[in-house]
Amino acid sequence: MKQIPLLGLIRGLRSFYFGYIAFLIPLFLVHIGFSTIYVGIYALVATIASSVLVLLSGFMGDLYSRKKTLLLMSVLPAFIFISFLFTRNFIIISLTSLFGITFSAIGGGAGGGPVAPILTAFVADKTDPANRTRIYSILMIVSIVAAIAGSSTSALLEIYIANYYQVLFLIALVLNLTSVAITLLLEDTKIRKHKEKTPTIKMESGGNILKIGLSGAFGSVGLGVVTPIISLYFHDVGLPAYIISEIFTGSYIAAGIAVVFSTYMERFFGAIYAIGIFRTLGSVLFIIIPFVPPIVAGVIYAIRTGFYQLALPIRQSFQMELLKPEERARGNSLTGIARRLPYGASTTFGSFLLSAGYITLMFSFAGFVSLLDPVLYVIFFRKYNRKVSGEKAIVTKIEEK
Repeated sequence: MKQIPLLGLIRGLRSFYFGYIAFLIPLFLVHIGFSTIYVGIYALVATIASSVLVLLSGFMGDLYSRKKTLLLMSVLPAFIFISFLFTRNFIIISLTSLFGITFSAIGGGAGGGPVAPILTAFVADKTDPANRTRIYSILMIVSIVAAIAGSSTSALLEIYIANYYQVLFLIALVLNLTSVAITLLLEDTKIRKHKEKTPTIKMESGGNILKIGLSGAFGSVGLGVVTPIISLYFHDVGLPAYIISEIFTGSYIAAGIAVVFSTYMERFFGAIYAIGIFRTLGSVLFIIIPFVPPIVAGVIYAIRTGFYQLALPIRQSFQMELLKPEERARGNSLTGIARRLPYGASTTFGSFLLSAGYITLMFSFAGFVSLLDPVLYVIFFRKYNRKVSGEKAIVTKIEEK
C-alpha cells in the first residue's frame, strides 16, 4: 500500500496541468491562427497516435515492465509543451499531435492517454479486491482536486496575465518532469513469465474485452463529437477564456462530489446498475445544452460531468476483476483503443458541425449515441450485478463460468 501515495502524487501532478490543458489546447490552436476544422483534424491525429501508444504501453507493461513503460509514456507530453513554448511553426505544431496528448478532460470519455492503462493496472497490482473501488475513488478524488486547482490557476492567470498561454504551458512542463522523477521511486510489478505458449489475451478475457470495448466505443463516438471542442463552443457563444476555465473548475468540483458517493451507489444499486444509471444521466443532459443560455449550459455541463465520473471508479474496479492480473495492462489498452479511435473520428465530425453552425445536431448526436454505452454495458454484464460491499460476488461469478 505504500506505493499508493506515490501513484496518487503522480496522478495529482498530471491532473493539475490536464485540468486546463484539455480545454486550453483547442483555444491555443485557434489563437495562433488554426481553424476549427483543423483543430478537429489535429484531435483525430492525436487520438490515432494515442491509440497506438496505448496499445504499446499495455503490452509493454504486461510483458516487459510496468515502471519503465510508465516512465517512457509519462515523458512524452514534455515534447508537446516545449514545442508550444518555443515555436508557432505549422509543421512542428502539427507534429506534436503524435506524442499521445488527449483532448479528454474529466468526464470526456476517451481515457487518460497512454499512461492510463499502466496506472490503472499498477493500482490493481498494489491493492486487494475488497478495497479496490475505494482506492480508485480516493485516487480519482486526488485527481479531481488537482484538476480543480489547475483550472482555477488557469482562470486567474487568464485574467491577470496577457501571455497566459506561455505561463500555463511552462507550468505544465515543470509538473510533467516532476511526475516523471517521482515515477523513479515506484517499485516495479513482477511480471509473471509463462514457459508454455499462451494466447496474448485468453479467450475468456478476450470476450469480456470485446464487450467492454464495444459499449465504450459507442460512448466515445457520442461524447467525442462535443467534449474535446466544448471550449470552442463556449468561446463561439461569447464566453471569455477565464469563464471557460471556471466552467471546467465547476465540472471538476461536481465530479469530486460525485466520486465520494461511488462506493455507496455501488452498494445500493449494484456495480452494473450504478454504472448504467449515472452514465445515462451523463449522456442525456448533453441534449439540453444548446437550448439554454451559455452560463446555464456551463452549469449543465458541470452536472453531467459529475454523473459521468461517479461511475468511473466502479467501472475501473469491475473491469480489473474481469481481467486476470497478468493481462490487466493489455486489457486496458485494448479497451482504451476501442474508446479512443471512435473518439478522434467523431471529434473531426464535431468540428465540421460546429464550424457549419449545426449546434443542436452536434449535442443531440452526442447525447443519443453515447447513451448506447450504459445500455449495452447493462445488457452485457447485468448478471454480475451485486449489492454487497465486497468484491467476492464478482470473483465467484467469474470463477463459476
